[in-house]
Amino acid sequence: MISRRDVVTDSAIAVVAEQGVRGLTHRAVDALAELPVGSTSNVYRTRDALITGIMERIGELNSQQLERLTDTFRADTKPDLEIAVDFCMNWLTTDRNRFYTMIMLSLDPALPDEALTAKQKNMAKFEEFVIRLADVDAEVAHTMNSSVIGMMVTELIAGTADRAHVETFMDQFLTSIPNTANQA
Repeated sequence: MISRRDVVTDSAIAVVAEQGVRGLTHRAVDALAELPVGSTSNVYRTRDALITGIMERIGELNSQQLERLTDTFRADTKPDLEIAVDFCMNWLTTDRNRFYTMIMLSLDPALPDEALTAKQKNMAKFEEFVIRLADVDAEVAHTMNSSVIGMMVTELIAGTADRAHVETFMDQFLTSIPNTANQA
């Protein structure tokens, strides 16, 4: 069963994705979640606390997804390239709100310190995941994450989420990284 905090935070993620960071208010979250006015404020007293809650929730959901992704790679039922493309496409379609909100809040220069910490932890988890999975050093993992996120942001901006484009990018990119060329 999903907690009230998760309902509020998941709704807040959707508000940012639908209305932008400026549209993020306690009332907007209450309305989208179909909760009584004041419900969001009872969970997150301030807007900064709400933003921090969003970044923490995104990190939690991303961690769960990375665990499932690790299991998928270990199961070895699909080629690594297909798994990577599926992951990117999921973020550009099914989990678009989360990805969009993560990017929008990450770009906010006024991100509260606690939210900045949550963002940094989230990015560190991605880099640790890539280090383990691709058997690369931290610098290469950072480059890989930055490149893939850049491609995905480009897809968001274009509004395309074109699987063929994502697949071509990932194929070319993964084969350009020496340690991953054999895995793709």
